[in-house]
Amino acid sequence: MDNNNVIVEVNNAKKYFPVNKGMLGQRTVGTVKAVDNVSFKIYKGETLGLIGESGCGKSTLSRLLMGLMDVTDGQILFKGQRVGTKASKDFRRQTQMIFQDPYSSLDPRMSIRRIIEEPLRIHSKLNAKQKLEIVLPLLEKVSIPESALSKHPHEFSGGQRQRIGIARALVTEPEFIICDEPVSALDMSVQAQILNLFKKMQHEFNLTYLFISHDMSVVRHVSDRVMVMYLGKVVELASKNKFFNRTLHPYSIALMDAIPVSEPNAVKVRTPLEGDLPSPINPPAGCPFQTRCPHVSQACRVRMPPLREVEPDHFVACHLFGEEGIQ
Repeated sequence: MDNNNVIVEVNNAKKYFPVNKGMLGQRTVGTVKAVDNVSFKIYKGETLGLIGESGCGKSTLSRLLMGLMDVTDGQILFKGQRVGTKASKDFRRQTQMIFQDPYSSLDPRMSIRRIIEEPLRIHSKLNAKQKLEIVLPLLEKVSIPESALSKHPHEFSGGQRQRIGIARALVTEPEFIICDEPVSALDMSVQAQILNLFKKMQHEFNLTYLFISHDMSVVRHVSDRVMVMYLGKVVELASKNKFFNRTLHPYSIALMDAIPVSEPNAVKVRTPLEGDLPSPINPPAGCPFQTRCPHVSQACRVRMPPLREVEPDHFVACHLFGEEGIQ
């Protein structure tokens, strides 16, 4: 990968939330490490798929990347500039987000025209005619008719509402879009259409995506690289082909085992995870996956494995893979 082509860089990012007790919440009794010492890069024009169970830190990481909250420690850079709650207006224009629920992310009191134009009201001084000249071509690209402009979100299906959300995200001509499980609330028949629309828009507008999902098949369809998180940490990062051809981390393998088989008569041997998911308030010492890993060793119980490059462009945080590479 060309480091000159990096658009987002995350260096040892941490986001900790204190757990308070007492009548007024004045006593801190613990800390939730939602994002714990995470480092990675996103390259211009690619789609980085981020996958993991609920509670692994995906949504917290996305909010850090959007500058909606500040890191506890470490840094996040967008095109070399530090990201945070005080990020520049130019950063706000160049970075947009598409949400999981297309209905709750659209203001039901606003017309579709007002919803899509809203970012332009904030980031430009265009008049009504100029804004409409930008909105109409975008509507056409996402297959929403011009007659929709005067309507409201409740008059559309879930897939149509997500298309409207995509048009709203594109209206400021962003470079980087965070897609937070954007198809998980849609019917299977509609998911494929929206995923293909994402890919079409990426090529047409030269977009870079962070695509968050809990569905391996969706990540496989849209991603160039795949990153797996578990309990606030990155446990595997690789190109799509390397990841799906040779999954390495035991947690990633368990996620792969959970992918449904399309052939009804096929026999698939599944290896269910045993043990309990650790409390994020009191995670175990060493590797966070040790309580559920079938290959746990003494080293796992005392030492957190670093995210190590075990073969070119394939990183894994697991004691099964030492400094000399794949064992």
